[in-house]
Amino acid sequence: MRARNKIRILACLVIMIGAICTMSGCVSRKEQDRRNEELVAAYPEEVKAYLEEKYGREFCVNPKRRGGGGSPIPFASEDYITYKYVAYENEEDGYAFWTEVYPISLEDKRIAEIKENYCWKFVSSKIKKEFSAKWREFTEEDAKIIVDTYSYIRFGEEIDASSEIKDAIESITRYTELRIFIMCPPESGLSEDELYNKVKVIANDFYADYIQESPHQLWVGVYETYTKEDFLKIEPEKTEQYFWKVKESTYEDNSSFPVKYKLKVYVEVNNKRK
Repeated sequence: MRARNKIRILACLVIMIGAICTMSGCVSRKEQDRRNEELVAAYPEEVKAYLEEKYGREFCVNPKRRGGGGSPIPFASEDYITYKYVAYENEEDGYAFWTEVYPISLEDKRIAEIKENYCWKFVSSKIKKEFSAKWREFTEEDAKIIVDTYSYIRFGEEIDASSEIKDAIESITRYTELRIFIMCPPESGLSEDELYNKVKVIANDFYADYIQESPHQLWVGVYETYTKEDFLKIEPEKTEQYFWKVKESTYEDNSSFPVKYKLKVYVEVNNKRK
């Protein structure tokens, strides 16, 4: 009888200890969930502080999360989640760009890394100067250069406003197609053969200088507007931000361009992924 009582007492103790452990685990999870909510709520301010320290100027960060999702980064699980926010220069109608917060894991929302593409504003400007100079060697006609990366790009701490074109492009980890739009006014007087041959040389030279060591593709197109007035309406920086969907287009039909245009020639370099 005493043996049975001892067994019952031991069984009760085991159940009590299990219940205590379960309750403790629930409390611990609730505490972790509460802490994670606080960490995520603070992401926009953390991004703002990161940007201002990196670039030495003021920024604004929209606190509303804009998408985000799985990531191929080494420490990520299959259902890993990132947090995307739009940031912009702290001035009226300032340049807008994407930022992304990479937490440690689904269970631990402390920040492992922040990536952003503000410096593409400066890299893009260098690319445009390069193509403008090459275009000027070929023709006296005006042209407006627009650069689009076509797909997702983010940069880490090693790339900033002073980075060179080659370093920035080689640091892009996901395959992308770099698209260059050379926008021209109508009636340039150049034949399509002349245009194609010259653009092919420009594209191949740029690819060899800046992209060849990466897996990315280069696409260069020459476009013509229907009127001179239409050509003057094109604003390359606005179009680039509309491409990236960091700003809502103010143009008709939500287009990235303010006017209609037509393709003259285009060249692709490195059509196949390595």
